[in-house]
Amino acid sequence: MEYRRFGNTGMNVSRLSLGAMTFGRGLDRGESARVVDDALDNGINFIDTADSYFDSEEILGEILTPDKRERVFLATKVYRQFCRDGKAARNSRVNILNSLERSLRLLNTDYVDLYQLHHPDPDTPIQETLETLDTIVKQGKARYVGVSNHYAWQMAHMLGEAKARGYEPIVSYQANYSILDRQLEFEAIEFLRKFNIALMCYSPLSSGVLTGKYHTGQGIPEGSRATVIKYIEPYINDDTVGRIVEELKPIAAEQGLQLNQLAILWLLAKPEATTIILGGSRPEHFSQIYEIMDRTLPSEVVERIDALSEARIYCQYLNQGHRTAPALNPWA
Repeated sequence: MEYRRFGNTGMNVSRLSLGAMTFGRGLDRGESARVVDDALDNGINFIDTADSYFDSEEILGEILTPDKRERVFLATKVYRQFCRDGKAARNSRVNILNSLERSLRLLNTDYVDLYQLHHPDPDTPIQETLETLDTIVKQGKARYVGVSNHYAWQMAHMLGEAKARGYEPIVSYQANYSILDRQLEFEAIEFLRKFNIALMCYSPLSSGVLTGKYHTGQGIPEGSRATVIKYIEPYINDDTVGRIVEELKPIAAEQGLQLNQLAILWLLAKPEATTIILGGSRPEHFSQIYEIMDRTLPSEVVERIDALSEARIYCQYLNQGHRTAPALNPWA
């Protein structure tokens, strides 16, 4: 396993990290424990979850015994409105402090290594949010703070306000990034490079589309994740996406890879990608990726895929803040 410095921090994190969104939803508790153990055995030292991932935090809290907890950097996020009958804004002081205490209790830990704003919140002044994040770092309940699903201008604003007021700055950005979702290359990548912000890449397989199991014009397979995760359907019905996937298949075959393995190796070839978050609904979804940890893609193959999928730079962000709140739940 390769490790990389996590932006402007002292953390050295594994290039592959473990996403726990499906813990308790797709993976039962026994399978989740097996997935965590396999991840640790394969050198993964970074686990990501969120307060909105159903029972994920609780299950992780059971799995991460003290010895395992000491082996990993643990990250979670705030977005759900658990307190005050939902009347506290998502990134308000009240909601952040309440949600963090809840997450720590469920995760069975005194602190998290990274605490992230899951989405922007237009209802809370950014100064209030930043001051609250600064407080939880000073209290030792979070080692660092970051964001997910923000635009570059929003992160720049946060860095400027934090510097002007002496607050802890954000150190990381978690974003949707894959061969089919390259929107952040248009603007955010340059920002991340300039300010040395760590990039955590989620949905590297575009919610399963880059496994090749969906086919444009043939509908949604019964029992697939697309029957539950509603935002997969636009990919399945997009002719450009279908063409890209079909043209990727022979490239994978040429390299002796499965399509999902090719997609992960393409991301690992991107120098700005600090860590790629692996997810899955079965333990074998993870083990297939561990099989290729010692592989790299030739530069000419990376360039070929870049050219093939260039159109996917100039399309709408999947999970950005302009979406309505109900749609931000990937299972809605």
